[in-house]
Amino acid sequence: MHQQLRRLPLQLNTRRSRLFSSASSIDPAEVAKFAAASSQWWNPRGEFAMLHMMNPVRTRYIRDQVLAHLPAQRTGASPAFPLKSLRVLDVGCGGGLLSESLARLGANVTALDASPENIAMATHHASLDPMLRDNLSFKASTAEDLLAEVGPGFYDIVCSLEVVEHVNSPKEFIGNCLDLVKPEGVAVFSTINRTPTSYLFTILLAEHLLKWVPVGTHDHSKYITPQELDAFVRNAQDRDSNNGRYALDVVDVSGILYDPIQNRWEVVDGRRSRSLTSCGGVIPGLLGNLEMNYLMTVKKEPRVASD
Repeated sequence: MHQQLRRLPLQLNTRRSRLFSSASSIDPAEVAKFAAASSQWWNPRGEFAMLHMMNPVRTRYIRDQVLAHLPAQRTGASPAFPLKSLRVLDVGCGGGLLSESLARLGANVTALDASPENIAMATHHASLDPMLRDNLSFKASTAEDLLAEVGPGFYDIVCSLEVVEHVNSPKEFIGNCLDLVKPEGVAVFSTINRTPTSYLFTILLAEHLLKWVPVGTHDHSKYITPQELDAFVRNAQDRDSNNGRYALDVVDVSGILYDPIQNRWEVVDGRRSRSLTSCGGVIPGLLGNLEMNYLMTVKKEPRVASD
């Protein structure tokens, strides 16, 4: 047993090098950074505490978008299991926070991460709940490699949350994720907008002053504006793999608001400015709408042939 444990780091490093050799969009430095913190994923008071707080809000958003944009008649679907019978992909799953939540809503979830350390932690934690045994699986892989393995149009839902700002080629990454979505399926992305507000709160405050996350967790220059993310979606529609067969429609853009007074996150309408109600509107719009974290839902629709 001890010999197996001693061999584990070498096995993980070997597997990681194979992933990087075939995945053009993956940033090895970013993967190594999160791999080093893999033991902290399920510590609700650790460096991923904010993701623990954000996760229920993100999960509800995905559920609501699925109910709004996917066909309602599905085998076994119910209020308790609204994602029943849906095939879901979670790209950049980390320790599996979102993956487990979606599986508990009835989805058949495949969760990917380029870090074998993260996958090992996620697999171990999920194994503690027998209810997740049959509908949640983890894989140390990338969207590029999975696309080559299963082909396009394999998943009803593809999610990638707080990932795109950590990759080398976001345009290519978004395109690969959207290729994996079935016709009439949806993709949900979340990231951080590149604004002065996001620099103030996610780097100066969160990293340097409040020490919520280690210094260097974020790179403001890699943050992505909603306009840029929308452009990546438009580019994916024009990829050769799409061949003009499908339209990719952005059907929702919403902000994620952190209220430091009530210490909670909430989804806010991206089309309107929003004030912190608990602050009496003292800083209107500063933390709301799309100034920091935001979510985007994309629907893949078959194009209707013209006469």
